Amino acid sequence: MAANPHRSPSPKPTPIDVGALENLRYIRDTIEAAGTFTTVPGKGCIAMGITALAAAALESVPELASSWLQIWVGAAIMACAVALFFMEEKAKAQGLSLRRAVARRFFMTLVPAFVAGGILTAALVHDVGRNSITGLWLLLYGSGLAACGVFAIPAVLAAGLAFMALGTVALGLPATWSPAILALGFGGLHVALGVVISKNHGG
Repeated sequence: MAANPHRSPSPKPTPIDVGALENLRYIRDTIEAAGTFTTVPGKGCIAMGITALAAAALESVPELASSWLQIWVGAAIMACAVALFFMEEKAKAQGLSLRRAVARRFFMTLVPAFVAGGILTAALVHDVGRNSITGLWLLLYGSGLAACGVFAIPAVLAAGLAFMALGTVALGLPATWSPAILALGFGGLHVALGVVISKNHGG
């Protein structure tokens, strides 16, 4: 059958303009990052570290040394409040919500470690040495943080593993080392993590 000589040629595909390509790229990047929690605040981590260093300084006062448990529990509560404040501020700056699914997974991965730490501390504080409590805190917090690293930036996983390593070391040290170990962990590691996040992950 002969081709129709009057048939018009097939229209050429309409090229996608630059704006459409940018939209497609944005959608792709959003999907790829949907499982990553990027709202860990560098300033919040630094503030948490400063809170821990302040707790260590308070404990070094002879009259307050016997109240070490109350000092550190109070510091932990304050550090969590400060971290949540800075996290909310960073989320707003990124145009994100802490109610999104990945944020919920982040918190629900970390919270059990806090609960387990509280229960074990209450059960063991009068039966084990101070070094055991210190090691327990660092190990549980580190394991929670490392688990959160699945949903967060790689620096969070690295910090979690560092906390766990320090907690393991703390178990073998004399109890007199505990204030310094806690200052190094909850103080120094938090500050270091905060600096890394502030420089490389948007503050």
